[in-house]
Amino acid sequence: MFVIPTWISVVGVIVTVLSPFLALGGVALGAYLTRKSDRELDVWRHREETMRMVRWSVEQILDGDEAGTDAGVVTLRSLMRSELLQPEDYDLVAALTAAVAIDRVGQAAYADIAEEGADVVEGDSADG
Repeated sequence: MFVIPTWISVVGVIVTVLSPFLALGGVALGAYLTRKSDRELDVWRHREETMRMVRWSVEQILDGDEAGTDAGVVTLRSLMRSELLQPEDYDLVAALTAAVAIDRVGQAAYADIAEEGADVVEGDSADG
């Protein structure tokens, strides 16, 4: 007759009890990593769409057509208020809006976007 050592029996019971918990931990870790990846992809998609809208708006404004200029400015102004705009991109879009919109349509179109107390300067430094 063969006798199983006690330590092997204890290890067998421990492995039997812990294996479902280890599997659950693996599933939870996989779900966490998937969610993190999805959030990063969502941020990337928002940023990509934001930059596409910014490029389109600037092209419309610089084209010189009055309707296109209006559409570009409205798009930039709407983007500044949109949830689509990431906090990291706000300064870039605000500066770009100031640079192209103020020279094209005047300070009044940009005034409600600018922060309170900020100085808005029209024209470029070459106009001395």
